[in-house]
Parts: sequence; C-alpha cells; structure tokens
Amino acid sequence: MMIKNKFRLNSFFVVILILISYNMEAQSQEKIELVVLLSEFEDEYAVSFNYLYDDLVNTEVIRPPRTNSLAEALGFISNQFPLKFTYISESSISVNYNKTVHCLSFYNARTRKSIPGVEVIYDNQTLGYSNPMGRIFIDESINAIKLQFAHPNYYDTGVNSSIQNIDSCKTFYLFPEIELDEVLIREYLTKGISLNPDNSLKIIPQEFGVLPGLINADVLHSLQYVSGIVNMDETIAQINVRGGTHDQNLVLWNGSRMYQTGHFFGMISAINPLINHKIKVIKNGSSAFYNEGVSSVIDISSREHSQEFDRNLQLDFLSANAYALLELNRKSNLQVALRRSLTDVWESPTYNGFTDKVFQNTEIQDLLQGDNNRTTTHQELQFFDVSLQYDYEFDSGDKLNFDVLAIQNELTFDEVLETTQEQKRNDFKQGNFLANLTYKTDWSDKHSSSIAFNASFYELEAFNQSVLSNQELLQTNQVVDLKFSLRDSYRFSEHFTLNSGYQFSEVGVTNNSAVTSPEVILRAKEVLRTHSGVGELTYISKDEKVMTRVGVRANYYTGFDDVRWEPRFNFSYQANRYWRWNLLGEIKNQTLTQVIDQQQDFLGVEKRRWILADEENFPIINNKQIEVGFNFNKKGWLFQGSLYHKIVESISSGSQGFQNQLEFLQISGDYEVTGFEVLVQKRIHDFNFWVNFSVMENTYDFNNFSPQQFANNFEITQSSAFGVSFTTDQLKLSLGGRYFAGRPTTEIDFQNPILTPETNPRLNFLSPNESNLEDYLQINFTATYQFQLSKSSIRTGFSILNLFNSNNLTQQFFRLNDSNSSVENVRIQSLELTPNAFISIQF
Repeated sequence: MMIKNKFRLNSFFVVILILISYNMEAQSQEKIELVVLLSEFEDEYAVSFNYLYDDLVNTEVIRPPRTNSLAEALGFISNQFPLKFTYISESSISVNYNKTVHCLSFYNARTRKSIPGVEVIYDNQTLGYSNPMGRIFIDESINAIKLQFAHPNYYDTGVNSSIQNIDSCKTFYLFPEIELDEVLIREYLTKGISLNPDNSLKIIPQEFGVLPGLINADVLHSLQYVSGIVNMDETIAQINVRGGTHDQNLVLWNGSRMYQTGHFFGMISAINPLINHKIKVIKNGSSAFYNEGVSSVIDISSREHSQEFDRNLQLDFLSANAYALLELNRKSNLQVALRRSLTDVWESPTYNGFTDKVFQNTEIQDLLQGDNNRTTTHQELQFFDVSLQYDYEFDSGDKLNFDVLAIQNELTFDEVLETTQEQKRNDFKQGNFLANLTYKTDWSDKHSSSIAFNASFYELEAFNQSVLSNQELLQTNQVVDLKFSLRDSYRFSEHFTLNSGYQFSEVGVTNNSAVTSPEVILRAKEVLRTHSGVGELTYISKDEKVMTRVGVRANYYTGFDDVRWEPRFNFSYQANRYWRWNLLGEIKNQTLTQVIDQQQDFLGVEKRRWILADEENFPIINNKQIEVGFNFNKKGWLFQGSLYHKIVESISSGSQGFQNQLEFLQISGDYEVTGFEVLVQKRIHDFNFWVNFSVMENTYDFNNFSPQQFANNFEITQSSAFGVSFTTDQLKLSLGGRYFAGRPTTEIDFQNPILTPETNPRLNFLSPNESNLEDYLQINFTATYQFQLSKSSIRTGFSILNLFNSNNLTQQFFRLNDSNSSVENVRIQSLELTPNAFISIQF
C-alpha cells in the first residue's frame, strides 16, 4: 500500500507540474479584448478614449504588465497592432487603427521567441526595425515577398521563412547565427550528430534520428558507437576513451562537473533526454578553457537549440518523464523537467534484465542466492532527476542563466534470518546536485564577456548490516566542487579572435568509514584550490581553408605551490572540396581520480570513490597526446580517420580496477597508447550505412613492479561498431551492434593455484594481463513511429538490446573462498536479451 501511495504522490506531482506550466504561460500571455482593456484603463487612470467601436471590436491584445504606467501600457499595446494614441487633453485620448498596413512578426526559429531589432529592407531602402515585440507595420502597397531582413545575430534562409497568419501578422522565422558555425559533416552516424572542423563531435538529442538499442536520445550511451570509445562492461558508468578510465572523462553540465553520470548503476544516462541539449565531445585538441579530463571532454549545454513542442510526457519500461518550456514573458523563460523510476511499482522485463546485469558479483547477488542461514525478502530500487533552467534577456541584450540539476539513486534491501525472522535493512544512496549562474554581456559586435559561478555536490553513501552479526558498516564519499570563471572574447578582425580568462576552483573530497563490533572510525578530508589563467587565439583564413586554435592554460595548485602549463593546439586544413586534414595536440593535468579500496565497498555495486591528488600516494595525473587525422566527404560517402599517440603519467594502480596480484597495491605508474580509428559511412536515399574500426596498443609501465610493462586493463586491440538505419518523417528503424576483442585477464597456475595455504594463503597468479577473454559481439535493434496531429505529436517504439541473446563474458577474475581453502572463478556475463518500449506525447 505504501508503494502505491508513493507512486500516486509522484504521479500527482507530474500532473501538477504540467498544470502549473499551463497556468504560468497563460498568465504571461493573457489576452483580453482591447475595448474591455481600454475601459479598465478609463476607470484606473481617470481618462477617456475616443475611437470607432467597429474598428476595435473583437480585437484581442496581450495584457500589459500590471506594473506599467499608462504610457508604458499604451506603448505595449501599440507594439502589437498599428494603433496610434493621441492625447487631445490630459484626460482625453483618441485611438486610431491604421488598417492600410501589413503586420510582420519575427520569431527565433529555435526558441519561438520574438526578435526585436530586425531591419526590414525594400528596394535597398530601410523601412524600419521590428519593435520590442518583434513586429513592424509597413504600407500595404509594398510587396512582402520582395522584402529582405537583416539582424546581426540571425539569418534568413528564405526557404525556411514561414508565412502564416497569427493575429493578422505574417510571421517569419529566423535562425540564430550560431547555426552558421561551420559543420564538416552534418550527419555523423545518424541525424543529430555532426562532425566539426576541429574534429570534435556535436550531438543535438532533439534532432536525433535513431541508433540501435536506444529508444531515447541517450547522450552518453550513443557514444558507444563512436570510434575510439568503448564501454566494456556495457554501462555508461565506465566509458573508456582511447584506453582511459571513466574518471579521466570531464563531463560538464552547463559548466558544472558531473560526478554521477548514470541511473541504475550506469545502465541509463542521468541526463534527461527530453531537455534541450547540445553536447560537444572532444577526444583531443580541446580548448584551454577546459580543465581536468585527460582522456576526453563531454560538454553538455542546455541552450541554443529547442524542440518543436513546448511540453512532453513520456512513459517507458523504467520511468515516467515530463518536460515543459514556460515562456514567462518576452524576456524570460523557464525549462522544467522531471523523471522518476517506475521500478518500485513494476518489475518490467527491462528492470529484470538490468538487475541481473548490475548485481553480478555484489553482496546483493550473494544474498539473493541465499544459503542455509539467510535470505532476502525485498529489494527496492528508485531513481529520479529534476532540472530547472531559467533564462532572462535584458533590454541591453545581456543574458542571465540560472540552472539546477538534481540526480538521485537509492537502493534498499532487507536481510532476513530464516530461523528467527530477524530483519535488517541495507541502504545505498548516490546523488549529485549541480548549479550554474552565468551572466553574459556584449560590449560591441567584436567584444563580449561572461562571468559564471558553478557548483557540484556529490555524495555516495552505503549502510550495511548483517543478521548474522551485530556489525554495522557506514561508508560515505563526498565531493564539493566550487568554481568561479571570467571569460573575455575580442575579435580583432575577420580572421583573428582572442579569448582570455581566469578560473578559480576549490574542490573538497571527504571519505568516511565507520564500523561497529569492533568500533573503527576512519575519516579523511582533502581540499585543493586552483588558480588558472587562460589565453587562446583562433585564426580563420580568408578562404576558410585554414582554421587554427592555439591556447595555453596555467594552473597554480596552492596546496602544492606548483605551477603547471598546458598548451593546446588544433589545426585544420581544407585541401580541396572533399579532403580536410587535422593536426591536434594537448597537455593536460588531472587532480581528481577514482580508486577502489575493496571490491565489496558500497555493497559492491558502486565500489569506486573519488579522491584528490596529494602528490605523495596520489600524484597529479599528466597527459600528453598528439594526433593527425583526415576527412573525406563526397557523394554520400564519408571517410574519417585518426592516428594518435597518448601518454598518461602518474596514474594510481588503485584507479585501474585490478583484480589480480596488483589489487591491494597502491603504486604509481604510466600507460602509453598508440591507436588508429576509421569511420566509413554511406547514405543512399533514406538508408544510412556505417561502420567504424579501431586498433590500439595500450601498455602499463610500473617501475616498482615486476614485470614493469604489461597490457593495460582497458586495452582493446580491435573494436568496431556498425549499423544501418532507415529514416522517414514518421518511421525510423535501426539495426546494428558492437564488436571488440576480449579484454585482458590474468590467469592463475592451475597446477599450484594457492601459495603457502597453511600460513598465508594467496593466489598464485601468472603474469598480469597475459591472456584475453573471448571476443564480444552484441546486436541491437530500435524502431520508432510518429503520429503527427494538428497541434501535437505522438511517438512510440521499442528497442531490443542483445537481439540474439549472445552470451558474452565481460570480466573474469579469481579469488579465494571464505575459508581460503579453494579457488573461485568469477565470470561476469553480459546483458541478456532485454526489450524496452515507450510512448511519448508532445504538445
């Protein structure tokens, strides 16, 4: 009963959210008959209006803000219709409605906001500029088809101008200038993923086509189809970019760092797919304004692009999702999104498949299997995320953005002693709260500045108790990340732009463990403050064949009194119409990493904890990477390739997930990667075929260990992704999959598996990572269909992960049993065939 009540409460909250959105927008756009409004003004301001009733009857206007004076209110009305208010005396006002004019209205094609200041040109003569409501009134004798429009921040495509009657106005949709940014490949793998000239990827989920196995525009899961990126354990909690660990990826949401990127322990992304997003993925040659992230940068921004409908409701086999865009007034809007799991009320096939996958080799699985002494009777998993994004544009053009994002996962399970029915509860909680406040101003057409405050609060907590003993264990890992940023951009000419800035960050990390019987309390807290100066020069040649970005970042770490310089370089040359060449390089440093103390920490489901560099046990990680690449694009064919060399120094063995003879060591070392990536893609009408292939050699180097050099845990010597999609306006189908060579593993000497069994039993391992698991292959499928209604849209579809139910082994290791008398071979299996389905209503 309690579960049902909780579900009803959350469902009620979603409904209230949508109703509030209707109410707020209705208030901001409340319309009233003009004659009624003028009558109200007569009573309120003690004036009288003289007009022809037939001219104004049935005319509706948006009610002016109640804080306006009479003059401001009349100006607000005259911005909507060609009305002229003339004071005959202090208390008598005549109203004239000019019906011999055309009304033109200009809107942002993405955000649907009105655009003031649009220059209207006819026969090389400026007729005027759109008013604060984006409207202009011109003589009806002028042919509107021959008009031209100009605005410094927007452009008119002509074919995308929509002329339709709204309040007797011809409406034109203009596109933001950001759309003019050069894109090398507009459809990389699928619609909504573009390749930029600097070799970074731009992903716009709201414009997504379809990828195999994904029912939503799941940003992080889509990366598994990008060459050089592999998630060997099938979760986005472990995204490995060019042989690096997941903590070496810098994931930002509106400038704030995300320390929790997934729900359901990485099986789905923590980023709500219904929110407007633009994602930039950089594997090398990143801007000097990015700190940390020695393997990649995943920069998620919630602006610039908007979806077609203002509200969206969605249900799938795991969660309920709601989104609303509230236009508070012409200067501001609010985006609200909420997602909540349904896992506590319905154990769907998707839930069961994910549960079987993530709980392998955890304490939860051990209890579920049970033994003669104990069992579990109830297990409950919940997750939710909610985001609020507020935008305000001042009359001067300055912009204020405020964003918050809250992510939470919670797992509880009861342990019951069968003989006495004694019950004890175990809890796991993981949450991340992010906030961003940004103010941007344009000093001139060439000069702009911004100031930003960012905060990220992360907490991982697990409370574990057993019915077989009185021992209790409480473990916590907390991160507080605060950042202040200044950025200035000045364009010297059409070719040179200088970006400079200053950043200050303070990161605090706390790790606590408290054990009873016997009582042991361990507390550790580290704080690091960093001052950073940034300078970056961008050059674009006159013919736009050469594009270069050269930058340098200087980090001063106050705790170590250490300065580190980070040069960055990104060069692109368009040799001819079809070929473009890239040369990229960067040096980066990273102070935050994740380590594993014990494999069963935090119930074994999220065993990694964040720690700060201390320059003793955990030095600052350093990365050097160089890359050369090419792109060829002709007649629907796309070839892209990159050859790179990467050296990452001062890594900790505890961050690499060893489960062999290095598991309990904390030593520093390096790894070196050389690799090649290639993508081949061909579009034929509504079909798109693509395949990518990567090869790498990835080697550890630990000076204080023998052997000193051996294969990296994340060395995938060969990997590829492939797919074919069929896309129309209504139907989208995608079939494809992933293949990669088996990951390295360490075997034991089966002839003599346990050394010194009587005194100090330990496994007799062979050379580390000398063997490999079997190759991995998974095929996925997705189908979606859209029903277009007059003022709404309904999308539905389904996906199947592991379509052929392949039995893949994703990890293997050996351990001693509880009595230290025999060896257990732990084999982690891949996800089994797992379906999912959804229905989405947009309006």
